[in-house]
Amino acid sequence: MPDGARMRGDINILLLGDPGTAKSQFLKFGAQASPIAVYTSGKGSSAAGLTASVVRDSQGFTLEGGAMVLADGGIVCIDEFDKMDVKDRVAIHEAMEQQTISIAKAGITTMLNTRCSVLAAANPRFGSYDDLTNTADQMDFETTILSRFDMMFLVKDVRDPERDYNLARHMADLHQGQNKTTEAEGPMQVQELRKYISYCRSKCSPKLTPDAAEVLKNHYVSIRQQMKRESKSIPITVRQLEAIIRISESLAKMELREDVDIGHVEEALRLFTVSTLDSANRDRGNIGIMSMSNE
Repeated sequence: MPDGARMRGDINILLLGDPGTAKSQFLKFGAQASPIAVYTSGKGSSAAGLTASVVRDSQGFTLEGGAMVLADGGIVCIDEFDKMDVKDRVAIHEAMEQQTISIAKAGITTMLNTRCSVLAAANPRFGSYDDLTNTADQMDFETTILSRFDMMFLVKDVRDPERDYNLARHMADLHQGQNKTTEAEGPMQVQELRKYISYCRSKCSPKLTPDAAEVLKNHYVSIRQQMKRESKSIPITVRQLEAIIRISESLAKMELREDVDIGHVEEALRLFTVSTLDSANRDRGNIGIMSMSNE
C-alpha cells in the first residue's frame, strides 16, 4: 500500500470435525496441489518450528526459518491444530495476519516473510462433534486465532448407509490389490492443477468493480447488524470483511479475470456464510456443515 502497510492476500482455512473424516487427506491433497507447500503436525510443532529460531554453531548464531517461512509463497498445512500448546498458537498470530515474523534474539534483529495460506485441521474439544452442544463450546481455540481464519468448516461424520457401503467397498478393493494403478479421474491431473494455481497466483491481480464493491459494503453492514442482535462465538470485524474480499479475488483469479464482479462477491458471501457464519451461529442448524456424505 502507499503508506507501506501490508494487506494479507492469502486465505486461511480451518477444518473442524470428527476423527476419521479424511481431514488429513484434505490437507495432504492441498499440499500436493500447491507449487510450494509444507505439511506439519501441530502436536509435534513448536512456535520456533513454525516460525523461526536462532541456532548457535561454530561460527556464532544463525537464523533458521520454520514451516511458515519455508512455505512463503505457498501453503502450510497444519494437522492436529488443536494439539498445539496455547503459547505456540499465540506465537503464529503475526505470521497469520501480517505475514511476517519479527526476530530479536542473540543480537539478530530481522523480519522474515510468511506470505502463505494456512490450512489447518482440528478435532472438537471433546473428541467428536456433539449436536446437542453449541459449536462455540466445542472450539478449544482463542477468539484471536479464530478471527485469523477466513473460513471455518465443520466436518461431520454423517451416518449414511450408501456412503458407508461405497467407502467400505473402496477400502476392501485397495486391500485386495485392485485399483493400484488407476488414477482418480478429474478435469485435470494434480501436476496440471499445480501449474494452473501457480499461473493464477503470479499473473492475475483482479480488482473490485464499483458495483461489486457496493454489494460488498451493503452485505457487510447487514451482517454486522445481524451479529449485533445475536450471540456469536466469532466476532465479525473488518478482518472478516477482508476475508470476503480475498475470497472474491481468488474466485476471479480462478477464472483468470481482470475484474472482481458482483457474481464473485455473491459467491464469496455464500461461501463465507456456509462456513464461518454458520460455525459461529449456535442456532441456525447445519447449513454450513461440510457433510462427509456429500463428498
